[in-house]
Amino acid sequence: MNQSNIHKKIVVLGAGIAGVTTAIGLKRLGFDVTIIYKNRAFTAYEGFSEKTKDGFKMMHCINAYNSLKTKSMRNSNWANISKSVNYEYVICRDDLDKALLKDAKEFDIKLVNASVTGEINLEDKPKVNYKLNNTIEEISTDFIVDCRGRFTPYKNDYKEGPKSFSILQELEIPKQAENKTSIDSIKNGWVWQAYVGENKAYLQFTCDEETAKKIKSFDDVLKHLENQNLELWSLKKYKAKNNIVKRDSYSKVHKTIVTDKMILIGDSASSIDPLSGNGAFQTMSMSSIAPYVVNTILNKKENKQTAIDFYKKRVNYIFEKFSNVGKEFYEMETRFDSEFWKDRQTWPKAVKIESQNIKIEQGAIVKEDYIEPKEVLITQDNPLGIYFLGDIEIVQLVKYCLENNKEKSINYFKKYTEDLNENFVYMLNLWLQKYKLL
Repeated sequence: MNQSNIHKKIVVLGAGIAGVTTAIGLKRLGFDVTIIYKNRAFTAYEGFSEKTKDGFKMMHCINAYNSLKTKSMRNSNWANISKSVNYEYVICRDDLDKALLKDAKEFDIKLVNASVTGEINLEDKPKVNYKLNNTIEEISTDFIVDCRGRFTPYKNDYKEGPKSFSILQELEIPKQAENKTSIDSIKNGWVWQAYVGENKAYLQFTCDEETAKKIKSFDDVLKHLENQNLELWSLKKYKAKNNIVKRDSYSKVHKTIVTDKMILIGDSASSIDPLSGNGAFQTMSMSSIAPYVVNTILNKKENKQTAIDFYKKRVNYIFEKFSNVGKEFYEMETRFDSEFWKDRQTWPKAVKIESQNIKIEQGAIVKEDYIEPKEVLITQDNPLGIYFLGDIEIVQLVKYCLENNKEKSINYFKKYTEDLNENFVYMLNLWLQKYKLL
């Protein structure tokens, strides 16, 4: 922990996955952290993978980790193929939010349940105004972390994919034998259902903007689904609870993402179509690195731009990667000749695949809680660059192999690895052979 950071204040906006995991990371670096958040405005359920659950533990969110208790069988009815895929942990986001807040409290992070008002002032020392008990308060800070998700106010500052909207509905249904989820593709969208126990179910209908505009109630959803060739188990002897919730769910990435006074994390920075199910994992890929970016911006001015570029490159890469994962799912469905499917089967545009050759470029790494400029290895599998393989720095080794003949490279490799574990040496040898360096 950097003791000097105790006097540096950071305000985090939002207490979801992005907000709390980032706040904990910043607190562990010694910063004075305050989270300003609003309670979730509607009920929503979400499914998380095993790797996302493990991610909560790695990010020191033990209460969030423990809140993912019950596994639900995932059933897929996609591209005319029906199968049970694997399991996911389905949880009400209100319950997960409470667990995350408990994690934040255990790290002595200040929590303010209030609404941010007006625009954030980023001139000189950043300032945030918020409404608490009908009074407008102002907080001055050294840095702002925006984790307000899809509801950030920067509507015109994003690059976007085809517009999708999700219609959410809580249901009461007869007791089921086990918790389960299903996803069904239809002519102009897809439907996700979840049974979460205690006669509670949840339905999410994702469609294009034109269809979403026509839907005003759950009856409208039902009329639309009646014209589809599918049978939904959640709509057998059901009772709708509360009103529908309509929200955008399309892929978008912020054009700026990070400055020397503010950083966007999670859906604020980049959000993807929920079809691929990687939203939480994508968020933690950002929040795991963001504290070091902020630490560098505030404490190592000479590396500030390196840190900013490093984070922007990472967020854009994650966005492109998972957007293409979604595209692969859409391309599997060939039954429907509708604009919904055409738009998503052609976005994003195909990118030319780089050759398998290894390159050395100027990049950056995390070192001793900061982002440091370093030469890194660029490969097709690691386009962001790598500096370590395991715990071993390998750039110098690769550079020598690129500049010398095979015999010299083999001799250098033997000397370079003489004190290393035999199994690791074998693995490293295979890795170098893959790129024809040995």
